[in-house]
Amino acid sequence: MESKLLPLLQPDHQSRPPQPLSEEVIFRSPVKDYHGPADVAHLLSTIGDVLDQIDAQHEFAADREVVTIITAVHGGEPMDGVIHEAHDAAGRVERATLLLRPLSTLRRAIDGMVAALEQSPLPSKVG
Repeated sequence: MESKLLPLLQPDHQSRPPQPLSEEVIFRSPVKDYHGPADVAHLLSTIGDVLDQIDAQHEFAADREVVTIITAVHGGEPMDGVIHEAHDAAGRVERATLLLRPLSTLRRAIDGMVAALEQSPLPSKVG
């Protein structure tokens, strides 16, 4: 089993087929929790747009969980972190957590996310 979220975080995410997300998916970001496949998919693609680069370094899988050790770049500054995914019996992502460091670079990335989400709000905020 491999990460189903990492492809959504890549720059070419829009050309990829949608990754399977459970209807009850919860994504825990460094800022808050997001619920539902539409918001989670939108948030992941926005993170992929805000970060300059994100790469898998190592991946560990057991049962229905995958942990991916990542490196990322924002504004030319390196970051490292972890994506933890739990999949349901059908293989869809039902819970995911993203952890990134260092805090100084993460704060700048969060500012970038705020601006990006103002331009392209989450589906649950539209309408």
